[in-house]
Amino acid sequence: MNTRQVSRLQLFVFVIATAMTLVACISQALIPGDAPPMDPLSLVTTFHNAINSDDVDAVLALFAEDAVVIDNGSVIEGKEPIRDWALYSQRMAGLRLTMLNSEIDGEKVIWLDEAYQEHETGRGSYLLKWEAIIRDGKIQSLAAMPRYWPDLK
Repeated sequence: MNTRQVSRLQLFVFVIATAMTLVACISQALIPGDAPPMDPLSLVTTFHNAINSDDVDAVLALFAEDAVVIDNGSVIEGKEPIRDWALYSQRMAGLRLTMLNSEIDGEKVIWLDEAYQEHETGRGSYLLKWEAIIRDGKIQSLAAMPRYWPDLK
């Protein structure tokens, strides 16, 4: 082999090795189980976006398998019952949320929303206080506590 052929071979080996390293790095980044858990405030923002767009699958993806929801005294346990709550409960049907404030204390996140039902025109807005325990980037428990307020519209 002459020096020109050796240089091309070295370049070819370098390009292949670089491409393989890049593919290995990218594929590791794309493996869902290796993704770092979402921080609590980002998770709450994602929860709002999913609720406001009526995306029940996105809402459900935020919950742990053994999650618990407490809504006005009702206890809903497990993902399938939580799916039913998100799809069929009076609280969730057409719910639209605007976060007013939030507080994070370790695993606990408490926030206050201005809430209204999109399909109701006569009731107006009300305050809705949420409290969630978030572990490993998933909602372990969620409590919804309504606090009615004069019409905000």
